[in-house]
Amino acid sequence: MTKKTAAPSALGRFLRLAGTGTRIAGSLVGQQLRPGTSGIDWQPVGDLLSSVLGEMKGPVLKLGQLASQWEGVLPEPVAQALAQLQNRVPALPFTDLQPHLQAVYGDDLDLYFQSIEEQPFAAASLGQVHRAVGLDGQKLVLKVQYPGIAEICAADMRQLRRLMPLGRLFRAPKAKLEGVYQELEAAIAGELDYSAEMRRMQRFNAYFADWPGLRIPVPQPELCRLGVLVLTEEPGLPFAEVAQASAEVRQRLALTLVRWLGAQAFDLGLLHADPHPGNFAYTAAGELVVYDFGSVQALSPELRDAYVQTFRALQARDSELLENAFQAMGTRQPLSSVPNGLYRRMHGLLGPLLQPGEDWDFAANPIHQKVIALMPNVLGALGSLQPSPSTLLINRTLEGHYWNLCRLAVPVPVADLLDEQMGADVE
Repeated sequence: MTKKTAAPSALGRFLRLAGTGTRIAGSLVGQQLRPGTSGIDWQPVGDLLSSVLGEMKGPVLKLGQLASQWEGVLPEPVAQALAQLQNRVPALPFTDLQPHLQAVYGDDLDLYFQSIEEQPFAAASLGQVHRAVGLDGQKLVLKVQYPGIAEICAADMRQLRRLMPLGRLFRAPKAKLEGVYQELEAAIAGELDYSAEMRRMQRFNAYFADWPGLRIPVPQPELCRLGVLVLTEEPGLPFAEVAQASAEVRQRLALTLVRWLGAQAFDLGLLHADPHPGNFAYTAAGELVVYDFGSVQALSPELRDAYVQTFRALQARDSELLENAFQAMGTRQPLSSVPNGLYRRMHGLLGPLLQPGEDWDFAANPIHQKVIALMPNVLGALGSLQPSPSTLLINRTLEGHYWNLCRLAVPVPVADLLDEQMGADVE
């Protein structure tokens, strides 16, 4: 295996990203100036982004994984290349991880495991996953952080802080930008804390233990160590390839996914907030398998109720209710004008799909294409409407699962399922 490493310093990573941006810009300009060129060849851009972000790991890779969800928005070659980052990230050789494993377990790993596969079966932004067998014969997986990843994340966040003032170009207030930074910083810190992830998985397992159609790996606390999370193996088929499943299986998965999201928000009060397809799998029987609880967002009752108000306002196509909901959510700038024109467009776009008894086929009715048409209205409302930092991960989750439901390509009674979870007395 070719050894892949992340740039070792903040300066090195910054220069590599800057150089990548320059190469992309030069390629696009060169194509436009070339005589006889009728269009842009996006394949080299996608290949370059996939290669650079995959090798760098850390927060920049997570941004690439997030961007990969925008199928139908990004040029197809770019979207396909970034999609490889969901489950085909270049891995580090096992010899790079072995010193840390021996530091936390001792030189003789055979005292804890019958075997550990040196070839990883998955690699992600902050670590990679190896299959193993416990001393009792239990099939396990080891999620091991990359060496030095905490320092890499700290360096990337410092670079991001330097770039934050650029957000003022979009009329974002300084306090709001600082809130966004702090929210991102907390999210990265949470993903690096494997002990906290283990406790979150235990909570999810306890709450959803009897749920049909849902499988979550079970942590093995006696085997977990600093930077190493040991779980039961829960095999499944890649969710990115779920279009190959039968309509019956996809329907079962879609219903489970929406109900599970509702139960998290309205009952458990915690939201699995990393929705890219590499964190999900499915079985031939239509069971949904959920991996990676590094990013989990706690939902306060107040924030949850603000989202419920937003849903009700869009359902009723009531701009006054929507304004009150956005005020409660903290997405409105104080003393700014109400963007009633944007509200009316949102009602027209989402209102019909949120009615009781209405099935919403996310693939047949691609909302993202209509959202793109709203962008002039959104840009015009930037002075009065700005996302609250507390909604960043929640909105990312909703957006990511929009694309997951597009992949499933089956009609889903969204309003009816959400009403079941909200309860008739929730306003």
